[in-house]
Amino acid sequence: MKRILFFIVIAFFGLNLNAEIIKKPIITLEVAKKMAESCLVLAKNNEKKINIAIYESPGSLKYYASMDGTYPASEEISRLKGKTTAGLPYTTDELRDMAFSGDNPNQGLLTLPSVVLLKGGVPIILRDGTHIGGVGVSGASGGFDKNCAEKAVEIAKNIMVE
Repeated sequence: MKRILFFIVIAFFGLNLNAEIIKKPIITLEVAKKMAESCLVLAKNNEKKINIAIYESPGSLKYYASMDGTYPASEEISRLKGKTTAGLPYTTDELRDMAFSGDNPNQGLLTLPSVVLLKGGVPIILRDGTHIGGVGVSGASGGFDKNCAEKAVEIAKNIMVE
């Protein structure tokens, strides 16, 4: 009985009743659809076939679209790129550079499961610096995939103003 009372007292006094609840914006389905549409239109206009995956931070899939005729492997790659940048506030190519360059490379990145170091993953960071998710695009060249993802992120920034 004394042990139970001890834990109740510790739990009660350990609670911070004045703790502030931190709120951050979320990606609505409407915003995610507009983001994806901007990227899909860009791909269509450039005669590319892509997949796009939009994730909320820290890694819940919010929206996914796949154009007809994409490679099956690029479906999974787009999801991995999006999830990587939803959890880490860096583009996938920045992470690649961090893992492989410099005098003290951060090779620990290579040991993280499901982290992709290919161009085409871009974090969704609002103008106030809040990291709210990530976009992964795959199916075209790495440079095009990245440009497409950046376009989608720009749409989110324009819609989700402070």
